[in-house]
Amino acid sequence: MRILSERKSSSSYFELGTNPDLATREHARRRQIVSGILVVIVLFELVNFPGAIIMRSFIAIGTILLSLALCGVAILFNQLGKVTVVSLLLILVVDLGCTFTLLMFPRGLDVGELPVFDVLLVSELIAVSLLPTLMVFPVAISNILFIITIIAFQPHTRELNMLLASNAGYNAVIQPVSLQIIVAAVLYLWVRSALQAIARADRAEEIALLQRREAELLRREAERTRQLDQGSEHLLQVLVRAANGDRTVRAALTQDNVLWRVGNALNLLLARLRRAGLVEYENQQLREANARLSQIAHPGPQHTPHTPHTPHTPLPQSSLTRES
Repeated sequence: MRILSERKSSSSYFELGTNPDLATREHARRRQIVSGILVVIVLFELVNFPGAIIMRSFIAIGTILLSLALCGVAILFNQLGKVTVVSLLLILVVDLGCTFTLLMFPRGLDVGELPVFDVLLVSELIAVSLLPTLMVFPVAISNILFIITIIAFQPHTRELNMLLASNAGYNAVIQPVSLQIIVAAVLYLWVRSALQAIARADRAEEIALLQRREAELLRREAERTRQLDQGSEHLLQVLVRAANGDRTVRAALTQDNVLWRVGNALNLLLARLRRAGLVEYENQQLREANARLSQIAHPGPQHTPHTPHTPHTPLPQSSLTRES
């Protein structure tokens, strides 16, 4: 049960982040405490079960079986996250155990059974640990009413009657009652101060986490600014070299730089300009070669100066025939 509750609390922490709120952490803490208390109560009932069988006390056997059944229901509700219901069931298990323990004596309530009332303090411990802190006082009041009811209406043995009739009778009754009040007050003050300390620690942790996040953001912003400055200076140098005729220059920026995509686009532009320059150079070479070949094939001036128009003089027939 402890492993299951830890897994579920860890998964809730993971879903909420590294610093879950106080309510979620308190709920996970209560579930772990419930798991531990359930294990202790179940082990206690299992240890007492052989003794009840040996004594052949049907009241004790029935009490233990009922307590184990209630613990099984509490385990189910604990897995469903119903911590309040589980807490009430655990308080009921403790109160029922005390009730049936006091009722199982056939001779009635004896002096030796008075310390059983002190077991009711366990219900106050459960209430202050799992329920809202103020709930410890209603539980203490119910325990006090239970003590007074048992002493008033439960049959007494002769020894207890003699004790109650003596001067120590008042102390015998007031001692378990005052103990319930004192323990409830101390538990309330103790748990409330502990919760306040936990809340202050959580706030301090949240403040420290926010400070770490702010420092991390400032560091990233400074790194981004540095990359922008260095990247822009590098790209400016690349453009200057390209403007001066260096067609082989390229931007050398790593992928973690914020201007990496701009550098890639600039490199692509420079590569295309270089290919365009090579094509233009090849076209110029082809034009020059074509001009040389034309000059070799047709020697002489390629362009004659413009002369005034003169009337056409027919050539002699012999010349025409010879030209033909």
